[in-house]
Amino acid sequence: MKRIQALLFFLVLSMSCQSRRTQDTPTGSDDSSMAMRPAPLPADTLCFRQVIKQDTTTLKLVVNGSTVSGYLDIDPFEKDQAKGPLSGTIRGNQIQTEWQRSGEGVTQTYVLTLTLNPNTVTWPEGERVDKKGRWELKSPTGNYTYALARISCP
Repeated sequence: MKRIQALLFFLVLSMSCQSRRTQDTPTGSDDSSMAMRPAPLPADTLCFRQVIKQDTTTLKLVVNGSTVSGYLDIDPFEKDQAKGPLSGTIRGNQIQTEWQRSGEGVTQTYVLTLTLNPNTVTWPEGERVDKKGRWELKSPTGNYTYALARISCP
């Protein structure tokens, strides 16, 4: 008797789960408006900062799909400041970007490869060479790595 009751219980349970599933899913109509389309992702604004003694570097990134824009400000205490907008693309956690670096009265295009981590952003820096108006690292690994911690955006 207990076996029959258990069997009936599981039968009723499985039927109730099936009816709920069919209520939640749309029927297979020909109406193209019913097709499941992914909603566009909202732009995500991320802010980062590094402070070493009195030198401050800040970065603001706006990620919208695969497009990235933002602003980088490198402000050493006793040296010339470098700042400007950047734009590029993101793939995985790698951001390929061009930074319109303004410093010492000159604006130059710097190629940056940023690595986005959950709580930091990093990129190598070092000696640069001019390649058709774009300043690229002579060595891809550079000789210094910026490591900025994620902060709340102002």
